[in-house]
Amino acid sequence: MRSEVPSKGLEWTNLILGAGLAFAAITFAGLPAAAWNAGVVGTLIVCGSAVALYRYGDWAEWSNLILGCWAVAAPFALGFGSAQGPMWTHVLIGLCVATFATLQLLASRRAQAHSSTN
Repeated sequence: MRSEVPSKGLEWTNLILGAGLAFAAITFAGLPAAAWNAGVVGTLIVCGSAVALYRYGDWAEWSNLILGCWAVAAPFALGFGSAQGPMWTHVLIGLCVATFATLQLLASRRAQAHSSTN
């Protein structure tokens, strides 16, 4: 485990996206599955990003990648895919979080490869 984050900007972005998803749960009060999922997944994304900012580890990015993918799938798996607002909120934030986590993992692998050749 290293303490250097490949891109703190991407990590902060994921933290803000997670907070946005968590706070969006308030607006989904009429759909308990959407509200609970947004609150829990958003909070877990925030925690993973905060830990990665404090002490970076690939595991934090893997967890955000999985959580982002789950956020995309959740509206359909939990049955709130027909509610446009909650569905699009989950899908868009999930895609962004998963993409940024993937970019962080790729940057981490490049840094590891570069440091092992020196």
